[in-house]
Amino acid sequence: MTWAVRDGDEDEFAYVFTGELAQRVVDEVSPRLDYNINLMDRNGRIIGSVDGTRIGTVHAGALQAIQDGRRVLVDADEQSADVRAGINIPLTLDGRIVGAVGVTGDPGEVESVCNVLALTVELLLRNEQHRDSSRWREAAVRELLLGLVNGTVTENGLLEALRHIGSPMAPPWNITAVVPAAGSGSWSLPSSTSVALIRRIQGISGVVAAELQGAVWVLSGSVTDRTLAATRQRLRTGDVRLVTGRHAASSRELSVDAARLGLLLARAQLLPAGEETELSALVPETAVAQQSRDISHDTVKRVLTPLSTTLRETARAFLGHDLSIAATATALEVHRNTLVQRLDRIQHVTGLNLRTFDHAVAMRLALLAAAALEDPYRRA
Repeated sequence: MTWAVRDGDEDEFAYVFTGELAQRVVDEVSPRLDYNINLMDRNGRIIGSVDGTRIGTVHAGALQAIQDGRRVLVDADEQSADVRAGINIPLTLDGRIVGAVGVTGDPGEVESVCNVLALTVELLLRNEQHRDSSRWREAAVRELLLGLVNGTVTENGLLEALRHIGSPMAPPWNITAVVPAAGSGSWSLPSSTSVALIRRIQGISGVVAAELQGAVWVLSGSVTDRTLAATRQRLRTGDVRLVTGRHAASSRELSVDAARLGLLLARAQLLPAGEETELSALVPETAVAQQSRDISHDTVKRVLTPLSTTLRETARAFLGHDLSIAATATALEVHRNTLVQRLDRIQHVTGLNLRTFDHAVAMRLALLAAAALEDPYRRA
């Protein structure tokens, strides 16, 4: 791995070549070569070697190569007990010398091997550097999102944090969560799906994303209808659905939308089945997500427990079809009179006449309370 550390008293950071990666390279490469391999850190100390007894010792030839910034050859007549014949080449990353690679043997024979090995190690270092940078950036975005959810990030703090991670933005904002599609069998996105979604929107100006609460959260700045539509188009892939906040939110409204998303994703079973849902349409779901389990239990006991499974499904279908007798009867494949009889039975058992608005709302909240009590990982 590569890690950023202070380079003495200098302000800029240097990347350190660690023993973990060095020995891994040696173990993978050495069986294919007939030469001894040493990998040194930026101080010339051997951190990876075929000869384990040399790890931790300073390689004079490598130290000279690092200090001079050039390859150092040691001929057979120049070798000693501490310095063996071979070649040492400095390793460079982002213009900094981070270590050296050495191959023991006749310099004329091993120079080409050492060149290829040095190039291989530099490519590995660059790859590790990119991975570390990506992990750090996503962690920073996740921390920022958590701050929005918890209400601990001010507008200035938000703008500063985005500048710090290299994604300066400005209002208006939008926050969107990508969650598994209804019926996918899980309340959380598979890690492979999360990674793929984040990659799909990488490089879009004014957009950052991170995995949080089993979903991919996407924060957009300087939002216009066009940019938001383009981002959402990239997110609509596979078995997912979108839950989105206001299209052009102020910083305060963004915090409110993020808090609502956090509440709902903690009770993901409350989310509707549609491919895209606006947070503004989820007021009942948000209210139920905030209430205690005791209140939900009590509501379910009073309203739903007396109902049979058939009557529960009838109530759910009637509410889902905007209290339409005709549409509900068609959806349930029953005669209108049968549906009316069921609605009358619901009223007799619960005291709720679902044909009236207030009583329909009470039943809606009871059904949501039942959903909130479900184990969010029951299908995982």
